[in-house]
Amino acid sequence: MLQVESLLFTFAPTVVAEPYDTWDHYRRVWNNNNPAGGQKGMDVVAIENAAVSTNWLIEAKDFRIVDPNTPPNPCNVSGLHQTVADKSEHTLAGLADAAHHAKVVSEKNHAENALATNTQRIVLHLEEHTGPHSKLFPSGFSANVLIKLKPLVKHIDPNPLVLNIRKTPSAGVPWTVV
Repeated sequence: MLQVESLLFTFAPTVVAEPYDTWDHYRRVWNNNNPAGGQKGMDVVAIENAAVSTNWLIEAKDFRIVDPNTPPNPCNVSGLHQTVADKSEHTLAGLADAAHHAKVVSEKNHAENALATNTQRIVLHLEEHTGPHSKLFPSGFSANVLIKLKPLVKHIDPNPLVLNIRKTPSAGVPWTVV
């Protein structure tokens, strides 16, 4: 099980999942290589060893409850598709770097295994704001994010997913979320 924000991911026994954005290699090396603030990282890198081995790159956002005193930055919400695309690219590059240079053996091994999979998949787990629709969270927000995300990541995953707690069980992914 992995906790990401307020979401608890429970993975199938065929999956080894790591919180990539907390790795020592990501925080100390990869995230500091860029003077403009570092490389972005997905929340989770999960390797599924089934009939077809799959590297799941998972980003989780939970907007169900937004504190009116500290709402999300509008550009972070409207640009969510680009953020996920950037994080996917940066994470794959970071995994390649970690596979060669990580000092923590478990991180190096996980990176090597992730890159050796047959398939790369991108998943945005997005819990939408439960309040009234607004300019920040318009009707159809998740669908719009997916439409804008697809062309940005088609070279990695031609069918990225935007899921939520309700949709996850029917999506055919090897985890559940509560």
